[in-house]
Amino acid sequence: MIKLILAHIKREIFLVVFIIFIGTFGYMFLEHYTPIEALFMTVITITTVGYEEVKPLDNTGMLFSIVLILSSFGTFAFAISRIIDYIFGSYLEEREKIKMENKLKTLKDHIIICGYGRMGSVVARELRKNKKEVVIIENNPQTCELAKKDGFIAIEGNATNDEMLIKAGVKAAKSIIAITSSEPDNGFISLSAKKLNPKILVISRASNAEWISKLHLAGADEVISPHTFGARRIVNFILSPGVVEFLDILRDENIDIFMEELTVKPNSILNGKTFKSWEELRLFLDVPSLIPLTFCIEKYNKCPITKNLH
Repeated sequence: MIKLILAHIKREIFLVVFIIFIGTFGYMFLEHYTPIEALFMTVITITTVGYEEVKPLDNTGMLFSIVLILSSFGTFAFAISRIIDYIFGSYLEEREKIKMENKLKTLKDHIIICGYGRMGSVVARELRKNKKEVVIIENNPQTCELAKKDGFIAIEGNATNDEMLIKAGVKAAKSIIAITSSEPDNGFISLSAKKLNPKILVISRASNAEWISKLHLAGADEVISPHTFGARRIVNFILSPGVVEFLDILRDENIDIFMEELTVKPNSILNGKTFKSWEELRLFLDVPSLIPLTFCIEKYNKCPITKNLH
């Protein structure tokens, strides 16, 4: 860490040392100061602290002090500010990195998005609106920083690398979305993700139709083709505009419509049943209003109070 900091601020350190050396040598040569006296005089001069001279200066010493102040003050201040900024910036960056790594270790059933481009950023924001934990893997440094500024856990690196997927918590993730602009990369990501976690849901992007079957073979559970999807939406809007508008309303976060997906087992007493409302379902199950129906059905597929759904 220290070596890395020194490597980045070596120019600024050289400027500070060079200015101090020139000032010290000048006072020793012109005013016959001792090394300590010359060093002290140099420091108080370039920092404009304002202490009295160690010894009275003659005209030559005064002129040298003026030249030293005019030529070094701005440079010295710039160099010191760069050094301080980089040290504190590196400390904060390292602190955020440790914080991110600790959070990644605790994540479970999260969603990994490979690629934070136009599609990836929209998908990430929509998932966050729905209270889903999202981890971004992005190869471009500037785009990765943008993902971090947007509030996401973002890892800079190539998602085709198994180490990057493991770092993103692929073994504990619920699903992974390979949405880079490269179909071969999406294929490698799908293949690697399934190898590291056979149970993970893999969704991949294909710009060309010929890649859809290849990505399925690579392990993708679902392959999305933006061009095909867009074309179908246009056709659906022409043929059934009312249906399309209704589906758009359901996706509108500003409209208070609640939708929930529940899993009912084949041998459940709910299998094949139709209910007009949540309240009718609650009465059928004889579940008190304090207990969420999703808790009964999805978590246990049974009601913990009176009726068994098997």
